[in-house]
Amino acid sequence: MENLERCRIPERILNDLYRQCQARLPYESCGALTGVRKAGELWVDGFRLLRNIAAEPQVSFRFEPSEWLAFCIQAQKNQREVVGLWHSHPRGPALPSAQDAEGWDGCGTYWIIGLEGDHREARVYSRRGAEWNPVPLVAV
Repeated sequence: MENLERCRIPERILNDLYRQCQARLPYESCGALTGVRKAGELWVDGFRLLRNIAAEPQVSFRFEPSEWLAFCIQAQKNQREVVGLWHSHPRGPALPSAQDAEGWDGCGTYWIIGLEGDHREARVYSRRGAEWNPVPLVAV
C-alpha cells in the first residue's frame, strides 16, 4: 500500500467498533474494513465483524473462512474496497505483538483495538517488510 498520511473514520463507526470488541470480552474480536483511498488518505466507511475461530480466542484470532469470503464477495458486488483488517487485544495495548507480525502479510492496513480496563484505543499500521509504520487515525 502506498504511504498513507492518515486514516479517517467516522466517530460513530469507531465507537461501534469499540462496542463490538467490548461485547466479546474476554475474546479477541476480528474483522475487516471498507473504504476508499484518495490523495494519501484512507477514508473508512464501514467494518464487518467476522467470527473468530482461533483455537485460543482469548489470545489470538482467525477469520471464519466462509464469512471472510462472503464479505469479500459482497464488498466487490457493492463496489467497496477492503482497505484493512482489524482485531482486538482484550487485555492489552493497541501495539503489534509477535503473533501479529507472523500473521499479517503487510497488505492493506492493520488496525489493533486495545482494551485495558476502561481505556480503549485504536491504532492503525501499514507495513513494509518487517517494519511497522504507525498511521495517524482521525475520528471525524
